Amino acid sequence: MKHILVVDDEPLIVRGLVAMLKQSQTAFESIRTASNGKQALELIEESVPQLLLTDIRMPKMDGLELCKQVHEKYPLVQKVIISGYNDFEYAQACISYGVKEYLLKPFTPMKINDLLHKMVVQSQPLFSISAYEDWVERIVEAVWKLQIPEAESLLEQWKAYCVSASTSDSDFIQLMKDGLPMIMRRLSLRGFQPRAGMICDTSDKQRCFTQLQVCIHQVIDELALQRGGLDLMKQAKAYIDAHITQELSLEEVAEFLGISAPYLSLLFKKVHHESFVQYRITKRIQLAKQMLEIPHYRTTDIALEVGYENYPHFSRTFKKVTGVSPLEYRHSMGIR
Repeated sequence: MKHILVVDDEPLIVRGLVAMLKQSQTAFESIRTASNGKQALELIEESVPQLLLTDIRMPKMDGLELCKQVHEKYPLVQKVIISGYNDFEYAQACISYGVKEYLLKPFTPMKINDLLHKMVVQSQPLFSISAYEDWVERIVEAVWKLQIPEAESLLEQWKAYCVSASTSDSDFIQLMKDGLPMIMRRLSLRGFQPRAGMICDTSDKQRCFTQLQVCIHQVIDELALQRGGLDLMKQAKAYIDAHITQELSLEEVAEFLGISAPYLSLLFKKVHHESFVQYRITKRIQLAKQMLEIPHYRTTDIALEVGYENYPHFSRTFKKVTGVSPLEYRHSMGIR
């Protein structure tokens, strides 16, 4: 435990608590203080503490609201309520905000020692906040740059880190649940409001991890779609055109581009106002029309050249698109 933040609007209480913390048997690097929740949040944004001790009744922002915001933005910060007996029922409302301990007034050095020991033990299974914050920022950067392989690699690193830290299944799942909202908030600060959300409805950590992966892909797809995806469409069309005689699937093209198949499907409809299949058929028929205008090409050979092994199927598709059969089209060009 490196950094502690004490929040209370009574200077006497703050001085006494800080003195006892310094005399405790637990080693730490710094103790900062704030007189209200608003000031505390500003300090937390500058440097995230490992332990927050806060009073409940304070001006500008009370301890309940402070715990709520810290829980949402910095879920790994351990939170302790400084409470008087009259505030105990009020303090219990903080349970939903991740508060697990109460430091009841009046304080004693023994109480402080016991509290810090308990906090250190509870914090051991989790990896450091600084590592967590760094991971989140790197994920946000990868998502922002639409770097799917990098995002995948970072997700796997996170999973490996949790395993190496002997994180319990419940803590692992909680980290999965907490990670996405943090990523979303940071993306919103860059002007992007993603709609994708994670609902981890399982106690199986592998399934929960998979759900997070899916959500990250959805966010990347959504961001790319918002930006237009014109460069991706150019690459997609070039790849399809180069393999027009093959039975390419949507999934194969998406894999080549490094994006998901659902996103590629959406991109076709957004940019071309037609589906992937419709685009491929249109390109095949365009190529077939060009070849039909060359007299020495047989219609059966043309069908094979544009990817149709079954001539009747080619003929039906050609007529559906153009309104005439391949032979009728050739005749209309004066070719017999």
